[in-house]
Amino acid sequence: MAVEYQPLYVLASGMLLQQRKLDTITNNLANVDTPSFKRELFVVSLWETPDGQRLPDNNPQNPKNNFLYPVIDRVFTDFTQGSIRHTGNPLDVAIEGRGFFALRRGQEVVYTRKGNFRLDSEGFLVNELGYRVLDQNMDEIRLSGEVSFGKDGSVFVDGQQVATLGIFNLQDPQKLGRDLFTGQPQPADGFRLMQGYIELSNVNPVLEMARLIQTHRAHEVYSNLIRSLDTLYERFNQSF
Repeated sequence: MAVEYQPLYVLASGMLLQQRKLDTITNNLANVDTPSFKRELFVVSLWETPDGQRLPDNNPQNPKNNFLYPVIDRVFTDFTQGSIRHTGNPLDVAIEGRGFFALRRGQEVVYTRKGNFRLDSEGFLVNELGYRVLDQNMDEIRLSGEVSFGKDGSVFVDGQQVATLGIFNLQDPQKLGRDLFTGQPQPADGFRLMQGYIELSNVNPVLEMARLIQTHRAHEVYSNLIRSLDTLYERFNQSF
């Protein structure tokens, strides 16, 4: 009967949940020094089978027959702003407030909070991966001379404005890798650009380490309980 397998399924799902938490926490810790990195969190919910064993199919391998177990509802990104550090590099730009820079990556546009820019061999403003930075009209920005940035995103060369950085808010942002995002862009407002600064990761290493220890201990508890339950089942089967 399915009820005989219920403890095993519940414990296994609990251990799997702790493993997913460990993966998320270790990824956050690995990027504690990555500029503009946004930590990841996830929401856990309880999956319930309304009818339990009363379902016509009584197969214990069917998870619908196992009543209750935890599942990961969704993973989301914490967009809380990280601290801002002075670098003195005139092409480093940090966004204070909401907003993303726009970058041209091949035929697509991606977005980032990471503003450690430079000029490529053709004079285009690019990020560290060579993706070209876009202005408010989604055009690439080519510069030659002494570059400075205004708080509103204005780009100046030798004191003359030549462009305005595109700063956008994103609807339904989706994370790509460590610090790139996709989404539906809308012009941002209420932000302030800071030249010569860069935004740091919003990961708190002390809190993440505490969560790592707590989650690792919970994973060990589930693992030990599964081994104990397996031993109990083995003894039970040997008695018949």
